[in-house]
Amino acid sequence: MGYNVFSIILGLAITLATVCGLASDLWWRFDLLDHFRWQYCWMLLCLLVIGLWQRQRWSLVWLLPLTLNSVLIFSLAWPPGIFQQPGSTEPSLTILHANIDHKNLQPSQAIEYVNNQVADIVFLQEITPTTLPLIVDQLKNYRLVAAEPKTNSHGSAMFVPLDSSLEIIQKHIVQVPNYSQRPLLTVDVRLGKAVLSLMSVHITRPGTPRASKFQAIEFQSVADWGRRQMDAGKSVVIIGDFNSTPWSQRLRKMLVRGELKNSQQGWIWQMTWPGNVPILFQIAIDHCLHSPDLITQQRTTGPYIGSDHLPLTVTLHQH
Repeated sequence: MGYNVFSIILGLAITLATVCGLASDLWWRFDLLDHFRWQYCWMLLCLLVIGLWQRQRWSLVWLLPLTLNSVLIFSLAWPPGIFQQPGSTEPSLTILHANIDHKNLQPSQAIEYVNNQVADIVFLQEITPTTLPLIVDQLKNYRLVAAEPKTNSHGSAMFVPLDSSLEIIQKHIVQVPNYSQRPLLTVDVRLGKAVLSLMSVHITRPGTPRASKFQAIEFQSVADWGRRQMDAGKSVVIIGDFNSTPWSQRLRKMLVRGELKNSQQGWIWQMTWPGNVPILFQIAIDHCLHSPDLITQQRTTGPYIGSDHLPLTVTLHQH
C-alpha cells in the first residue's frame, strides 16, 4: 500500500509538472518545469512498467503524460537533412564550444581536451583574467583571435589552429540587447563563397523572476540579430550556453522568430549539463543554431573536462 501511495503522488506530481511546463508564459517557475521532460519520461515509464508488473491496470493513466513528453522530446529524433546532403566539394566548418567554468582556476583538463581536438574555430566561455593567460600558454595547437575575459561567468574567447587559413573578415564584442551586461563575441568568416556570421552566446540563467524575464528578452534579441545577418546576405551560426533545453517554448519560439535550425535535430541524446552526472539526470542546454542554408553534418558532445558543462563540437556545410 505504501508503494502505491508513493507512485500515485509521484505520478501526479510529474503529470502536473508536464502540464504546467506548457504554460511557461504564465509564470517564470513554469518555464523551469519545461526543461526536465527527459526525466519526466523515464520516471513515468518506470512507474508504468512497475504498475503493469504488479497488475495495477490503473497505472495505464501514466501513458497520457508520458506520450505528451515523448512527443516533445522525439520531435528532435528525425534528421532534417536526409535529402540535403552536401556535395563532396562543399567546404565545411567545424566549431568547438566549451564552457570551462569560471570557478575552475586550473582548467588543465579542458585545455588538454581542446588540444586533442581538430576544429576550425574554438569558442571558450567563462574565461577569466586568471585563466586566459594559462589557456593561451598551454593551448599549443591553437592561437588566440579575440577575448573578453571577465571575473564572473560572462567572459569568452575565440581560438583557431596555428596553421589556420580561415579568412576572418571582422570580429566584434557586442551586447544583445544593447543594455545587456554580457559581452558576446561575434565574428564574420568566409566559407567558400559565403560569409558566415558567428556568435558565441551565453544566455542568462532563469533563476529568479527578473532573470527569467531578461532571458526571454535575450532570446528575442539574439534571434533578431541573426535575422539582421541573414538579411545582409550572410549565413548565421549561434553557438553556446543557452541555459534552456530544445523542447522549451522559449527556444522553440526563438527558432521561429529567427528562422533558425537546431543542430541537435537528429542527435537527440546529446545532453550537456550537469557534466559530471549520468545521462539520466542531464539536460541539453548547450546548442548550435544556424541559418537554413547550412547543414549539420556532424555533432558530438565530449567527455567531462572539469566543468559543469560538456563540450560541444558541430561540423556545418553549405548546401
